[in-house]
Amino acid sequence: MTPTTATAVVIAVLTATTAGNAYAAPTRIETAYAHILGNGTIDIARSKGVVAISGGNGLYCFKLRFTPRNAVATLADDPAAPDQGLGFVKVSVPPITAFTCPTIKEPDGFVETGSVTGVNAGESAGGYPFYVYWSK
Repeated sequence: MTPTTATAVVIAVLTATTAGNAYAAPTRIETAYAHILGNGTIDIARSKGVVAISGGNGLYCFKLRFTPRNAVATLADDPAAPDQGLGFVKVSVPPITAFTCPTIKEPDGFVETGSVTGVNAGESAGGYPFYVYWSK
């Protein structure tokens, strides 16, 4: 065997071994996301996969195209929003239900925003814009 042939054989063996131990390609992950403005309306241009939204005054329920397993949210900057002081955002997915919304009986996601002085005070101050992202 020549050095070039030996190198080719070694590479072929390594490639075959690596391919045999390779993981299957992941399936497509379902995602949804939303940008909620400071006035509580959804920014359709920056949202995807949201079927319905209900709530207001900082308490929001979402109906999505799937039931998510994970969620993350962050407050956003909206110069037109009435309240841009320090705030918080909490997000949850079923089976955790943070609160109920009368127009969406079985929400797929919940978001609560409020001022830092009103954390877990039983009410939420609206006016905080936010982004939220869900995945299955």
